[in-house]
Amino acid sequence: MMTHPHPLIVDGDVRACGTCGTYRGWVVISLRDEVWLRCPAGHEQHEPRLDTAWYHRHSGPVTHRHDTYDDGLRDLGH
Repeated sequence: MMTHPHPLIVDGDVRACGTCGTYRGWVVISLRDEVWLRCPAGHEQHEPRLDTAWYHRHSGPVTHRHDTYDDGLRDLGH
């Protein structure tokens, strides 16, 4: 998982949370060949237009792994 503080543009569109409308401050999660987005309010949604190849191009090197999903979110400040 990684943070994406700026607006996320997918296929020319600014991606907004489908629940609250937030469009910045994402946590981007790559999980089993899918990319998921989590807004600052904690709403999560699958983003089918992004894939693991996109994630790896934008995430940089893995610095460490976490035992749980919540540990990873905590480490990112969420």
